[in-house]
Amino acid sequence: MTVVNRVLATLLATLLALALLLGGLLAAVEIVLAALGRPPWLVPHPGWTSWLTDQDLGSGIVRAVLIGAVVLGLVLLVLALRRGRPGALPLPARVESVRTTASRRGIERTLRAAATRPDGVREARVRARRRSVRVRAVTALRDPGDLQSRVAEAVSQRLEELGLSGTLRPRVTVSKGAGR
Repeated sequence: MTVVNRVLATLLATLLALALLLGGLLAAVEIVLAALGRPPWLVPHPGWTSWLTDQDLGSGIVRAVLIGAVVLGLVLLVLALRRGRPGALPLPARVESVRTTASRRGIERTLRAAATRPDGVREARVRARRRSVRVRAVTALRDPGDLQSRVAEAVSQRLEELGLSGTLRPRVTVSKGAGR
């Protein structure tokens, strides 16, 4: 999923850069045309200028645009201040004054291995967050029986070995997938 996110972010950044470049070139052309006394090429700026000079802060359109800008700014601020998933999770110290951490991906990898240990589990997907771990196991068995409890027990046991049983709460679901 992170590769897809990186490709999309790169694509969006490239499109934004291209739009800004084209907008800047258009503005430069319009400025040169206005300085030479020629009519506008694409942007009817004389009409816009006369309309904007007629507006004041009391008009409804100006207030609506300002309120929209404030709301957009607050939404962007909330999104920027929101905490993301941690890159590393602290492990309990075995020696005093020594801090140890484990990468989120490393914890996901070791819990994925623990979740696939019980018989009947074909594959497992694990997502570790700040306080919980989401495990989605897939089985090809027609009747999974107590497979969910066995997977939950294996994941809980691995969290106990890491010293994270009180910190991370596992949530396990088992779904039936197609056989091989």
